[in-house]
Amino acid sequence: MHIDPHRSFPTRECPGCGMNVPANENRCPVCLYEFPVRGSLHRNLWWIALAVILLLLLPLLRLL
Repeated sequence: MHIDPHRSFPTRECPGCGMNVPANENRCPVCLYEFPVRGSLHRNLWWIALAVILLLLLPLLRLL
C-alpha cells in the first residue's frame, strides 16, 4: 500500500499543551504526551459483553 507523505490528516487536540496534533501521531511533538492506544480488548468489548449477557440469559430461556 502506498502512503502519501504529503497528505494532510485530521488533527486532535493534545490534552497536555493544547497543540493540534495529526491524528496519525501517537505522541505530541511539543510536550511528548502519549495518546492512549486502544487495545484489542477495547475493540472486542462489545462482543465480550454480548456473550456474557447471552450466557446469563440462557438459563432463563430454558424455563420458558
